[in-house]
Amino acid sequence: MPRVTTLATIVVTLLVSGPTRGDDTKGVVRGILIGPDRVTPEFLAGWKARGVTAVVVRLDEATRPKWNVTAEAVERAGMTLWPWIEVARNPAMADAHPDWLAAIGGHHDDWRTRFPKAPKSRTGEVIKAWPWVPIGYAPAFDAHRDRLNTLLADLPGQWAGVFVNDLQAGPSSCGCGNDQCRWALDYGLPSTTAKTPGDDGAARIVAELQGQHRGKVIVPVWVTECETIDLPESKDSTGFCGGVACAKGDCWPRYARNWNPLVKAIEGPIALGLWAETFRRDPDRWTETALTIFQKPPKGGTAVPPEKVIAVVQAWGTPATKLDGILKTMQRTGTGWVLALDPIDQSWEPRAVELKKK
Repeated sequence: MPRVTTLATIVVTLLVSGPTRGDDTKGVVRGILIGPDRVTPEFLAGWKARGVTAVVVRLDEATRPKWNVTAEAVERAGMTLWPWIEVARNPAMADAHPDWLAAIGGHHDDWRTRFPKAPKSRTGEVIKAWPWVPIGYAPAFDAHRDRLNTLLADLPGQWAGVFVNDLQAGPSSCGCGNDQCRWALDYGLPSTTAKTPGDDGAARIVAELQGQHRGKVIVPVWVTECETIDLPESKDSTGFCGGVACAKGDCWPRYARNWNPLVKAIEGPIALGLWAETFRRDPDRWTETALTIFQKPPKGGTAVPPEKVIAVVQAWGTPATKLDGILKTMQRTGTGWVLALDPIDQSWEPRAVELKKK
């Protein structure tokens, strides 16, 4: 099958990092990402027989009360347990604090081609990307940090480490309409709340978690910015960036300003969100591109060695025949990987939010 064949070439070429044996507790993850309802002896045994050693399970306020059941099941299966925590995409926090929502950039409104029925902002309003609440806002940073500490404090059972997803800004942050555009806050718009000082918010979150949970592997999950084929002047452009040609001047240098401190701060691996269909990409082509620019970002981005990369591959809804092919390909590599069997929601919708009166 074309997708499997291409993925095999991509992964073997880009991700092989030497030894084929590893220890999940050292970050060499070979796992599946699922919801707690799938954690059954039969399900885990089936995947363990296929070479999976790690079980990545969603952790939030709803799943934590029964986490001991999840932990016991994974331990009995002889596999390692890794919580997965969503950060910026948080409907409850978004509803409680609409002023913390990520703004859709004000200099561009190309995103409206995707949302033709979106509200128009009136005087005293800005359009926000619900339900994204980035850590780049100061009160949101504190709230997310407190929430992470609460979820992980005295977490029952044995767990090897934690995946922390969406530590970047919200999608279409400059207004281009590209879901991977996550470099800006309040681009061309008045702020509705105070910003977190500096560009190292993600690095600070990860460093704090590492300090509080020694012996655990803290894995930030990152999304690459746009690629040149998304820009309007590119031949065979995807059109994902609308009429905005910013990659060479703005988004990638700003990406580097957030990325470089994160790479410096992490002690273990860093994960790449390879969600091709979610980001409207051709998986046969984009996977290779994303891995390349992830490991060697342009415009001053710090390179990350292949052995520190965990590929989180979109696998939900994949037919069993293709899934087996992807799995076999991953098993031939010497790096970490996670097959996301349950969806990782990246959706958003435009909403008007009132500016606070001073």
